[in-house]
Amino acid sequence: MDTQTCIAGIDVGGTTITSGLISPRGELLDHFTRPTESQLGPDRAMENILASIRDIIARAGSRRVLGIGLGTPGAIDVQRGLVMYCAPNIPNWTGRQIKEPIEKTFGLPTFVDNDAKCAVMGEATFGAGAGLRHVFVVTLGTGIGGGVVLNKRIHRGANYCAGEIGHAVVQIGGRRCPCGIEGHLEAYLSSKGIVGQVREAVATGRSTRLTESAGRDLERLTAKMVLDASREGEPLAREVIDLSCHYMGMALAHFAMVFDPETMVLSGGIAQAWDVIFEPIQNAYERYLFYRQLRMAPIVPARLGFEAGMVGAAAMALVELELDKQS
Repeated sequence: MDTQTCIAGIDVGGTTITSGLISPRGELLDHFTRPTESQLGPDRAMENILASIRDIIARAGSRRVLGIGLGTPGAIDVQRGLVMYCAPNIPNWTGRQIKEPIEKTFGLPTFVDNDAKCAVMGEATFGAGAGLRHVFVVTLGTGIGGGVVLNKRIHRGANYCAGEIGHAVVQIGGRRCPCGIEGHLEAYLSSKGIVGQVREAVATGRSTRLTESAGRDLERLTAKMVLDASREGEPLAREVIDLSCHYMGMALAHFAMVFDPETMVLSGGIAQAWDVIFEPIQNAYERYLFYRQLRMAPIVPARLGFEAGMVGAAAMALVELELDKQS
């Protein structure tokens, strides 16, 4: 493939827009961030997206920009580049047409998808799943997201909602998820879920040195504090992390039995504590997986970090332009 070409990858968040130039081989050539200013309304957010694209294209120099890939929060109609529904990450973003104004402004083929799915595509194409055809990716952060790549293509589902592993039920009558439903995985091995479990235990009378770690104010407690304490053997922290990881391994086994991937990738801030979470996740995964002699897909850490969203958005564009099939 021509080495003097690239794709613009744009990762839109509620706070910042991260823009990059990515080579057809997945190399990040340049990048920068700009505030989204979503609190000023959807029109201002769109203006900042267009300005970000304009600036990143200007940085391409002699390289020819072949297309634009963009990831944004929400359920996205990828055919029309339309936000069908968006949580409050970007206020009043639901119903926003994104693809049309970008193509009209820059005259380049543009591909819009959900930001989490773009991150999944980034890891599957140029990260921990590079070279594989079937990859499942889970992001462990404030919440839990994920997605599945089958035959090197993101699986979106009939309503563009596939891959919501965070809302898999792992405990009947369990903790209430932020979405309002009881027992979802996100109520456990997300940063909010981990901290919430500790606070609830302390409220029932459990003693823990995590209270000291948080300066006797559990409102200041973080998931990192709990993970660090678990590493050191603090009983309540270890109990919370072991239970949460058990549910994670159970969920991975369920998704492995449905999708039969070649590998399972864990990304996000919680996955940075790999030495703490891997063993209990792996133990539960092995316990619940059927046909494990045939499909024990390894659980591995992500590689791309903050780059996953914009690299994945570019990977989406490469796939849609069928440039990934060229050598």
